[in-house]
Amino acid sequence: MRCCVCLAHKLFQARQDVVSLMDEDRVKFMGELQDAQAHLTSDIEGLERDVKSLKAYEQLENADEYAETVRILQERFSEAEKTAELINSRENLFSFPISSFGAIQQVQQDFEPYAKLWLTAADCQHYFPEWRYGSFLSLDAETIEREVTTWWKSVFKLQKVFETSKEALQVATRLREDLDEFKGHVPLIQALRTPGLRERHWANLSQSVGTEIRPEQGLTLQYMLEVGVAKYESAVSELADVAAKEYSFEKALDKMRTEWSDLSFDLQAYKDTGTFTLRGLDDMTNLLDDHIMKAQAMRGSPFIKPLEKAVLEWNAFLIRTQETLDEWLQLQKTWLYLEPIFSSPDIMRQMPQEGRRFQAVDRMFRQTMENVHKEPSIVITMSNEALLGHFVEANKLLDQVQKGLNDYLETKRTAFPRFYFLSNDELLDILAETKDPRRVIPHLPKCFEGIANVTFESNLDITEMVSFEGECVKFSRAVQPDNDRNRGNVELWLLELEDIMRESLKNVLSNAIQAYKQEKRTDFVQVWPGQIVLAVDCIDMTHIVETALEQSGVEGLKQVEQRFSKELQDIVLLVRGQLTELARTTLAALVVIDVHNRDVVAQLAKEGVSTVHDFEWNAQLRYYFREEVGVVSQVNASLDYGYEYLGNSARLVITPLTDRCYRTLMGALHLQLGGAPQGPAGTGKTETTKDLSKAVAKQCVVFNCSDGLDYLAMAKFFKGLASCGAWSCFDEFNRIELEVLSVIAQQILTIQQGIRKQMKRIVFEGSDISLNWSCATFITMNPGYAGRTELPDNLKALFRPCAMMIPDYAMIAEIVLYSFGYTEARNLARKVVYSLRLSSEQLSSQDHYDFGMRAVKSILTAAGQLKRKHPESPEDVLCLRAINDVNLPKFVEADLPLFEGITSDLFLGISVPAPDYSALIEKMKEAAQEMQVDFTKTMVRKAVQLYETICVRHGLMVVGLTLSMKTTCIKLLASAMTKLDGMDGFHTVR
Repeated sequence: MRCCVCLAHKLFQARQDVVSLMDEDRVKFMGELQDAQAHLTSDIEGLERDVKSLKAYEQLENADEYAETVRILQERFSEAEKTAELINSRENLFSFPISSFGAIQQVQQDFEPYAKLWLTAADCQHYFPEWRYGSFLSLDAETIEREVTTWWKSVFKLQKVFETSKEALQVATRLREDLDEFKGHVPLIQALRTPGLRERHWANLSQSVGTEIRPEQGLTLQYMLEVGVAKYESAVSELADVAAKEYSFEKALDKMRTEWSDLSFDLQAYKDTGTFTLRGLDDMTNLLDDHIMKAQAMRGSPFIKPLEKAVLEWNAFLIRTQETLDEWLQLQKTWLYLEPIFSSPDIMRQMPQEGRRFQAVDRMFRQTMENVHKEPSIVITMSNEALLGHFVEANKLLDQVQKGLNDYLETKRTAFPRFYFLSNDELLDILAETKDPRRVIPHLPKCFEGIANVTFESNLDITEMVSFEGECVKFSRAVQPDNDRNRGNVELWLLELEDIMRESLKNVLSNAIQAYKQEKRTDFVQVWPGQIVLAVDCIDMTHIVETALEQSGVEGLKQVEQRFSKELQDIVLLVRGQLTELARTTLAALVVIDVHNRDVVAQLAKEGVSTVHDFEWNAQLRYYFREEVGVVSQVNASLDYGYEYLGNSARLVITPLTDRCYRTLMGALHLQLGGAPQGPAGTGKTETTKDLSKAVAKQCVVFNCSDGLDYLAMAKFFKGLASCGAWSCFDEFNRIELEVLSVIAQQILTIQQGIRKQMKRIVFEGSDISLNWSCATFITMNPGYAGRTELPDNLKALFRPCAMMIPDYAMIAEIVLYSFGYTEARNLARKVVYSLRLSSEQLSSQDHYDFGMRAVKSILTAAGQLKRKHPESPEDVLCLRAINDVNLPKFVEADLPLFEGITSDLFLGISVPAPDYSALIEKMKEAAQEMQVDFTKTMVRKAVQLYETICVRHGLMVVGLTLSMKTTCIKLLASAMTKLDGMDGFHTVR
């Protein structure tokens, strides 16, 4: 306790000592502050006296001395201002009233005009002699003009200020006179100090003045004034302008050279060839075009004469560079196209002369690129004037190589006309693999619509063909691609393959007709190839109906209807059972045909058809097999069955619209004309044409037309068409330009006239080609659409038109669902159609909504897949799920409740159980963690919908606003499906 009292006493004593010291310091500092105030007041009075003395100065000759005085006074004013600020800050610290030192500003305000006057006078006295008598070549005209102008403006203002001061006004007046006098020499200085003045300009100046003036260090402004240069102001000005323009050209030329000196070629290694190719030339070509324009403009200027030689040389370099670059790029483009071709030993063997030419160019190209790789400078490379000649010669050789290549390809196409339907690249891929026939097989689908593969024996003989669906058809005799005649000539054994394909299919059809009479129908349809099953079924239908009509008339038709209904029921029961994928595809197509046959017979009986000669029967597509020849007839038109193997594919539902289109097209073929179905999108124009080709076993090549087509491309296509006897369907034909259509009309007319005259060969576009009379041309059009062309009259006359309107969706849906094994097909088909119709009327209008035939087809495809996967599930549940799976993913949020209302009204009391995607969702969750994205419910829903859409669509687009997970959903689903590869039908996505 005592210690604490002692400590407190010590602290109190220390505080008292500090306070005492602070009081003493305060008195001391206050005294110093008063002394500073007094001292500053004295300084201000001294400044005032000195400024008053300055006002009396009037000797301009003493300007330097007066200017020094001014500088001293400026420093004193600066010190006084700093002292005033210090005093004010201390007064503020002691809480004293702030003193005002306005006298400083007042005195300084009086001082400033005099300070400016004498400083300007001193500068003039210093620089004028230096500029007059110093080296003229060291004068900076820009600096002199700026300084003189600044001084003159300053003195001009000072004259007004000194109107009441006689001495200062006299000084300012004399100073202005000096400035006016020197200012008159400034244009001369500016003109003769132009950067572009060269010896030739000084020589011209000397000639004008009459006195030699040399641009040496001893040359002065005073000397030029003495010799009278100022008298020739206009000549000097003109000379300076010429020099300035010449100098600008010189600088521009130097700048261009500098820019090019820094440029280098950008090369990239080309595959594994060991050489390089040019890339990234856009900036260089833009710069080249710009500099050529500048050089051309310089050449046309009247001031270019002194630089004419340099400009001409530079312009020649630029032009040569441009020409060399054009030839180089053309060479590179052609080389890139030909290099993979002539790297094939087979091509080199078959085209030895062209191969040698290409090798010569190839060596030159590789050597050039190697040189550029070592020295990439553009200027150095382009300085080689021989380079252009090498490139021009190389391009000529490559033109010859390309011509030889085209002639070679034309020879191959003439030998095997189906090659006409392939691009040059595709054909070359085939010809590059002639040594090993097995390597040609991946290209077979490009030539044969239904053949995906063939079976090779150990001796390379081909014994059977395989469709895309896996259906195998044995050949009647083996194709021998490796015999002496065919070895290395792919076109010969492919031609043999085509002949044996038709021969084999004809034999199979003949055998199948005999087997059909002996085997049970439900067994027969599962054993024989799908195409043959349909053909035999149609032949049998025709035979049964005509026999019934000849023997019993209408009563016979009624019996046939009952028979057909029974056969149809047997097939439908078969569809609902366990089948192979091939058999199911065959039966689906057979149900479509059988339903149509049953309905046709029922309609004939209803209309009282009693003979085979009635039009109602003749208007149907009838099949006959007489004397080992298949014939398809309709009305008075007949076509031989083509025996083109088309695989085991689906058939189009035959509606009254389809029948009418068939009759039109068959009638057109009977008259050696083409067919022209036309109508809105989604009405089945192209599909009906393709289905008719399937009905008569003809190859049908669908070609999508555009406004970029020319008559040469069409001529190539028509050559193949005429030579191999195929059908072609030109989709959107009226998108082709009118000028091209006029030429196409003549091309088609040439073929049709050849068929009418039964000519075996015709001259077509300068080529002598074989003519197969079974060829035909069909066109489809969307009249009235934007960008469509009205066909010329001479082209219209070559086609029979057929108007295609909206088909009977309900009928199509019913038959397709029936073929999938649905027993309630009619009721469900109506609900599918109503759901789309009501959606088109009630939902919002969106660009990506489609409720037409394509939407119906997607729903039916999904329904078929669900029926195969869940055969025991209620059909209405499967149908509702198919409708939801196809449509829900494409609807915007606001339309979902409306659509659910539509489907709930159509499918009362039915709810669709959620499908089990647990495995997929689990893998999507893993993928989301790897991608570091949030795994939300919305993302899961949209990813699953995307998967369901992929299952029924060949191609699709994901629509949505920016940052709405479009790309993320695609990547997430792809990653999840890859993780599930091999499970539940999932596969790796690349």
